[in-house]
Amino acid sequence: MVSSINLNDIYTFHCVSELKSITAASKKLNISKQTISRKLAQLEEALGVTLVARNSRSFKLTDAGKEYNINCEKIIRQIENANALVQQHQVSAEGTIKICMSHELTNSKTCELVIDFLNQNPSIKLDISLCDKNAFSVSDGYDLGLQLGDLDDSSLVARSLGGVNYALVSSPQYLQEFGIPSDCNDSTHHTYISVTKSSYPMEKLLPLNKCRQLVVNEFVLAKQFAIQGFGLARLPLFMCADSLESKDLVILPSTQCMEVKPLNMVYRKDKLMPGYLRLFIDFVADICREKRPWILDMSPYLYTPTDTEPQKKLPELDTEMA
Repeated sequence: MVSSINLNDIYTFHCVSELKSITAASKKLNISKQTISRKLAQLEEALGVTLVARNSRSFKLTDAGKEYNINCEKIIRQIENANALVQQHQVSAEGTIKICMSHELTNSKTCELVIDFLNQNPSIKLDISLCDKNAFSVSDGYDLGLQLGDLDDSSLVARSLGGVNYALVSSPQYLQEFGIPSDCNDSTHHTYISVTKSSYPMEKLLPLNKCRQLVVNEFVLAKQFAIQGFGLARLPLFMCADSLESKDLVILPSTQCMEVKPLNMVYRKDKLMPGYLRLFIDFVADICREKRPWILDMSPYLYTPTDTEPQKKLPELDTEMA
């Protein structure tokens, strides 16, 4: 039966055919002559055809054996080429990396990092998707994820990228009109702009949740509403860097709404990871260790009310909520 043919037997037959000697094939394959003879007999039995006309003094392929060897050689060459191509992935800087990341990382800092990597590695393609859930999933076809918070899946590797700091921001005009909130239960005077895709647990912001609410599903949209003076928004500060520099936004020194959330690059454990994927992981980790691109020094942008503005005491940090 053809289905019972062993590929090792085919390779042994091809080796014997090319060397025209069982003895020579025995030395090359590092197996005994008896084993080679047994493999040839097994192959002939499975095919129902005599491939080798042999006696104690001579070795010769039959016509069927010659034709079979020609076809076997094509298959063996294809297998060798396939092996070489797949092994090249381990050292090659060429391939596609599929990445998922949180909506909170959509900013020029992320773009700069990606552009720098692609400029240095033009043969690598990055396929980036924003994920509604803050979780990396191999089953979704991703090679790695940029994930905020602690790692839940112990089967994955988490490479620390530092963190992302958050704070409550608004426009100076909003604070000049409504004052710095001392009591977020005041639904008459204050509006909170919340983001449904935020990885921040909403229960930590229960006082703000009692304010008048505007709910959006993108951080960029929340930022624009805050710039327009519509209300307060808790945002990743690196996302607001340009608006803080231009003074379109300021940071409220409310410790209750400040946090540095850990950021990890998450991927599956794989000793045989492709070289291009390892290259990207090391590149991002090195950049984050040197520059901390997602952390912003907030001290220059903390809001200080003027003498003519209401100076209301801010709520202190509730250690149970932080």
